[in-house]
This record gives sequence, C-alpha cells and structure tokens, in this order.
Amino acid sequence: MLEFITFLLAPIAYAGLAIAAVRAVQQRPSPLLQRAVAAVAVAHVALVWSVRYHGQLSEATRNGYPGFLIFHTALVAIVGAAVAAPWMARRLLVGAFAVVTLGALGAVFRYEVVAVYQIPVMLIAVGGGIALVRAHRVETGRGHPERVL
Repeated sequence: MLEFITFLLAPIAYAGLAIAAVRAVQQRPSPLLQRAVAAVAVAHVALVWSVRYHGQLSEATRNGYPGFLIFHTALVAIVGAAVAAPWMARRLLVGAFAVVTLGALGAVFRYEVVAVYQIPVMLIAVGGGIALVRAHRVETGRGHPERVL
C-alpha cells in the first residue's frame, strides 16, 4: 500500500506542476498551488527514498549520478518556486516541468512499477506542453488570447 501511495503522488505532483507552470507563464501565479505541488513532490521523493531506496545513497544512484542530480535539482526548483518571486518562480516551474517530463516519460516506459501511469503521464506531458506553448504565445503577443485555455 505504501508503494502505491508513493507512486500515486508522482502524477499528482506532475499534474499540479503543469498547471502551476502554465499559470506562472500566464502571469497568474498561484502561490498556494505552488506550495501544494512542492509539498506533494517532497512527500513523493521522501517516500521513494524510504520505500524504494531504504535511505541508501547507493540505491538512489544505482542508475548513475547524472539522473540523480537532475531529478533532485528539479525538486529543488519546485520547492524554490514556492518561495521565489513570480519572475523567478516562472523560470523554475517551466524548467522543472521540462526535466520532470523527460524523466516521467522515461520512467513509465522503463519501470514496471510505474507502467500503469503511462497514459496519465503522456496526457499531462502533451497537455501541459501545449498549454505552456499557447500561454507563452499569448504573453508574447503572438497568440490569440480568446482561444487559450
């Protein structure tokens, strides 16, 4: 049951991250949402460290240090966005969304334990990516605001 909760938190945080990033790009940040996303992401990572890695750095880095550093940097960006100024939070959230998207897509197709999340992760990746591009286009004057979300 604890493993189920551990991995259920990941797509919840990912969906929240997508929404928070889009809202930040639209110049409508939601500090409450950003804090909630950070809390869920921290809970997910803490559970992964406990349930999957048993608190062992050697387990956490068994697939290499680059992935370990990239994902923990994304976590720091998500947490940082919860307390940063809006202009910085926007950058942190969009960067974290890009990193988490690459990692989440890879994970759901590589690891059996999270394969059940393939469709939700793909929907969040595509939907979030499209929404971010559209929001950016509107904010830079190259889109049609009446057609956005």
